[in-house]
Amino acid sequence: MGRHHKADETPVDMPEWGSTQWRPFTARATGRDYREPFTPVQWVLTVFLIVAGIATAVGVWVLWPEDTPANVAPEFATTSPLPQNQVDGVVAVRDQGSCNSPSVGRVFDQNPVAPLAGSQERCERAIVDITSGQNAGKRTLLMIGNHPGDPTLEQGQQIRMAEQQAADGSVGYSFTDYQRKNALLFWAILTALAIIVVGAWRGARSLLGLTITLAAVGFFLLPALLRGGDPLALAVVCGSAVLYAVLYLVHGFSWKTSAALAGTVISLGLAALLAKYAIASSHLRGLGNEDNLLIQLYLPDVTVTGLMLCGFIIGALGVLNDVTIAQASTINELAEIEPEANPWRLFKGAMKVGRDHIASMVYTLVLSYTGAALPLLLLVSVADRPLGQVFTSDVMATELLRSAIGALALALAVPITTIIAAFTVVGRRRLEEATHMHP
Repeated sequence: MGRHHKADETPVDMPEWGSTQWRPFTARATGRDYREPFTPVQWVLTVFLIVAGIATAVGVWVLWPEDTPANVAPEFATTSPLPQNQVDGVVAVRDQGSCNSPSVGRVFDQNPVAPLAGSQERCERAIVDITSGQNAGKRTLLMIGNHPGDPTLEQGQQIRMAEQQAADGSVGYSFTDYQRKNALLFWAILTALAIIVVGAWRGARSLLGLTITLAAVGFFLLPALLRGGDPLALAVVCGSAVLYAVLYLVHGFSWKTSAALAGTVISLGLAALLAKYAIASSHLRGLGNEDNLLIQLYLPDVTVTGLMLCGFIIGALGVLNDVTIAQASTINELAEIEPEANPWRLFKGAMKVGRDHIASMVYTLVLSYTGAALPLLLLVSVADRPLGQVFTSDVMATELLRSAIGALALALAVPITTIIAAFTVVGRRRLEEATHMHP
């Protein structure tokens, strides 16, 4: 513990704002002056971030979805399996029985009803305890097929079933999926613990940032898209809002974070323009994807091409955030190692790291999209079509352009962020040196 000096507590005349004499009054404990005037580069960076932040806030306010219900085609409730009521169940018995039992998909108390006429054909079946819904506590019977993709139900397995009203007023049940709540909860907790153990307090803040990101998508982006909002504007505004909230939360308030934020916001805007031009110039329709066909069928206010555009931009955002933080951190570390380096020296040094990052992230982008499109690639590989036709088809062209836009945004983000961080860090250091020389 240091001693307290009477002189430190004596009121004095404060120097003029901007004077280097601020240091004795503001940094006795830390040796650092937080009231030193900004350098020109820092002023430009600060003004840019303030203007972009205000524009983002105005964009969120203007584009915020209304409370009116989304325009959904009436056929969605009757023809799509998604809105069907689902209940939980547990497989109580796995056995063999008659293939034409009248209890298949019906409700009974203990045992299924045997058919009146004896049948020699035997099938694998599962008696399921219904654990939720209007018939909770009762049972139903499901037949188990042997075709590829059919579920393999075992005793004790937790499943989900569709609960449908039949024409005669009775309720029928059919298998829809497995219950994965406990398994997903286990993996989520394990992943969170690993992030916190390795990343410490910053890892914990990153999880909070992930929650904010998902909330922005769930409460702002998706409802606004459903109500016919402009996909380009929504993607840019939502992405920018997430960046402002998450970057400072995870990485703290510093010039490093500010430089990364500015580089990411600029690159995000460029990626939006590139994605819009890429989709328009290649005449992508997105109708080779079954989900897009359903969007066009059930959601008349949502355009498939607009949704693709939004997906391109949001998909590139995560990569941009990664490289911009890495480049800003590299500049800061180089400035600590070589204090006398000028901005261009720091820029050239950090760009060596950035080029490696670009090379590795391009592979990451392509491999991630390849993994998502693997079923399609398998079908394409056995199709008797020229390779040129395959890669220029709507489905393949969509994935190729998605990768290209991400790679282009990445290639632009690295030099933009690096040069912003280089001039910001050097300007700050020179200001501190001047302050020390002229106390």
